[in-house]
Amino acid sequence: MASLTIRNIETEVKSGLRLRAARRGASMEEEARSILRAVVTSDIALDDLSAAGPPARQSAWEGIRKLREEYGTFDLDVPERKAIAGDRPVFD
Repeated sequence: MASLTIRNIETEVKSGLRLRAARRGASMEEEARSILRAVVTSDIALDDLSAAGPPARQSAWEGIRKLREEYGTFDLDVPERKAIAGDRPVFD
């Protein structure tokens, strides 16, 4: 396996790499290898990466709305309650 040394990385890039690695529970080196592997094997052009920018964050409702548009809606049959689930504590 080969080694690669990259010098003069911006502080923000290094910090971002460290945070990404920490979220995954990986080392910075493993995270860098994963990123390089993903970009090289998918044959993504650098112009495509810079034009796209970071992925847009969406709320949970926005995600649900998109799923509803794609798959439609459905009804759930909720059975009627027949008994109380249990005794409830009374605080005086």
